[in-house]
Amino acid sequence: MIIRLLYNTFSGMLSSMIHVLFDIDATLLHVSQGIDRDASSVMFQNVFGIEAHEEMIENVGKTEFGIITEVLEKVQGVPVTVPIQEEAYKVWAEADLQEIKKHPVHVLPGIPELLQALSHKENMQLSLLTGNSSYRSKVKIQSAGLERFFTDADGEIRGVFGEMSPRRSELVDIVKKQVSDAEHFVIIDDSRIGAQMAKEHALPFIAVATGNVSEEELRTYTPYVFPDFGEGRWQKVVAIIEQI
Repeated sequence: MIIRLLYNTFSGMLSSMIHVLFDIDATLLHVSQGIDRDASSVMFQNVFGIEAHEEMIENVGKTEFGIITEVLEKVQGVPVTVPIQEEAYKVWAEADLQEIKKHPVHVLPGIPELLQALSHKENMQLSLLTGNSSYRSKVKIQSAGLERFFTDADGEIRGVFGEMSPRRSELVDIVKKQVSDAEHFVIIDDSRIGAQMAKEHALPFIAVATGNVSEEELRTYTPYVFPDFGEGRWQKVVAIIEQI
């Protein structure tokens, strides 16, 4: 009986899935400066017929849904009361792709090794938690050669994306609804919004200072802070996640 009880307990621990939720920009990869802004300008012109771009507002860490809405409201001077049409996300992604073809993305240090190691863990699943739409997410991770780590059995990119909500923190609520209560999450991100999102939802947070936020500031949110995941630091990240 004792042996059976111990087996059942251990088996339950093994079956509890850990979802590792990755941001994209400045966490997995860098896109050349100005590309997203210029691509957004193409989208606003072609879809909405206005001269505008995403940097007209404070856009860092926000979702595409939220960014497009805020820019439209700023330019037009009235609240946006209808959903953002899917064409906007598609056009922005296509414009990004054309720019990335000329200026390839740069995968950040230690990321391939980290993703490779985590993807071999049977109790872990890698997903994206990003303000980019699913269309632009696919463009970026495919351009970086990372899509194999985030593609499900149907060939779709796995995660929650910027067209799903105007608020980044609501993406966590969405992903939680997709799994059982027994499953766990950890967020890996470089931004203040990522840190605040993890705090709001009481989720473990691993911070990487490859964006615009210093290691010192990130340490006010979590003890797990890295300058980047290179020079073997990715191995420490794996060990932290295994202890969650």
